Amino acid sequence: MKKLGLALGGGGLRGLAHIGVLQALEQHGVKPQFISGTSAGSIVAALYVCGITADEMARMVKQLKPEDYLDYNISGLIMYMIGLLLPGRQWPLQGLIKGRRLERLIYKWTAGKSLNQAQMPTAIISCDINSGSEVVFCNRRIPTGKRHVKIVRQALLSEAVRCSTAIPATFKPYQYGDLLMVDGGLRSMVPVWVQVAMGAEYILASNLGQEQYYSGVSGIPAIVSRSLEILSYETSVMDEQLYADMVVFPAVGDIGLGDIEKADWIIARGRQVMESRMGELLQALNA
Repeated sequence: MKKLGLALGGGGLRGLAHIGVLQALEQHGVKPQFISGTSAGSIVAALYVCGITADEMARMVKQLKPEDYLDYNISGLIMYMIGLLLPGRQWPLQGLIKGRRLERLIYKWTAGKSLNQAQMPTAIISCDINSGSEVVFCNRRIPTGKRHVKIVRQALLSEAVRCSTAIPATFKPYQYGDLLMVDGGLRSMVPVWVQVAMGAEYILASNLGQEQYYSGVSGIPAIVSRSLEILSYETSVMDEQLYADMVVFPAVGDIGLGDIEKADWIIARGRQVMESRMGELLQALNA
């Protein structure tokens, strides 16, 4: 069987659909040998390389409440408003959500493990907002070709995930050494190229994006998220055409960061989409 690489794309809470994709793979005895993730995909990837099964992930997320992973930056917003009212005083607002609760949650779920303790070749994508460089947290030495990439090989999985999920203007950027990290979707929304670099022979990509939208958005987080999706869609398509052997699209529509009560349905959508392509995948892996 060909060595399977699984690339999990970004997309906020829609990333729960990746769990359903993994459930379908596990039910058919298909195990990826390489995994990569961006933003929401990085969370699922980090749990998977710690030996947590898809069914276990599903049980874990269904126990969550929004306050378990969302910590709104109320103090930062207040200081920013005061700065607007007081001449000569400025307190920049870097994000509406601090991101500390999410990092602590991932640290707990991964038992504080580092990249080097991952059970398979793993890559998590982020971006240094100061330089614009793509940053890849990876436990393997990989060639980068002509891509403007920085490789980080020593980090906690929870740190890598926190960097990768820092949606600009929604989550505060994460200071990692001299790098100011934001969501990896700015550079590689569906991280397929890194699968080639790690040595995958067949690349399966799970893309949470869509070309058209059928509902309006309101509020800063939703507007920023939609803007990033629109900007990154074409880049994702280009990378997938170049590197991916199969792409599945677990379309679930517009899901907010706090819509955790829809977890069952989102996971089921990912499972259904992967099941519909399973025969094709098995045939390709055994060809």
